Amino acid sequence: MPSQEKIEAVAELKGRLEKRSDFILASYSGLTVEEITNLRAKLRKEGSEMKVIKNNLFLLALKESEKHKDKNIAFGSEYQGPLAAIFADANLPSAAKILKEYAKTNKNLILKAGYLDGSVLNAEDVEAIAGLPSREQLLAQIAGGINGPARSIASGLNQIIAGLARAIQAVAEKNNQ
Repeated sequence: MPSQEKIEAVAELKGRLEKRSDFILASYSGLTVEEITNLRAKLRKEGSEMKVIKNNLFLLALKESEKHKDKNIAFGSEYQGPLAAIFADANLPSAAKILKEYAKTNKNLILKAGYLDGSVLNAEDVEAIAGLPSREQLLAQIAGGINGPARSIASGLNQIIAGLARAIQAVAEKNNQ
């Protein structure tokens, strides 16, 4: 029979998964308390949250979560040992970037897996997501892509109107002579 503490831990994880369905799993074994605190602060600035988890309880929470229960998520034996779940709102690439940059300078942080928009991700997928532009950068690129053709159309129309004005002025000058 599960203890009340485990039931509460599963309920808390389930609540986090309902609120923030996308996550990254990372091994943090060997990080000092100061390093973990520093990493958590960096993630918090980007709207993400790092939570040390018990693997079995996390899998139970995944199976009970409304957003994940039909996905049949299972992580293999390589995900044993101490893991942390990094929960992200809509900006998982930003959290992945922070983790990837931190892992470059601290070899004790190892990206293991993740979950994004209904898909289970392996470590390589998480690193690939870290290479994606942020949401703001993507919006700026889209705006630039839309603005370019609009600018060309406006310039073309301006040239037509200017040409028409020059032709009208030439006809007016010819008639005045």
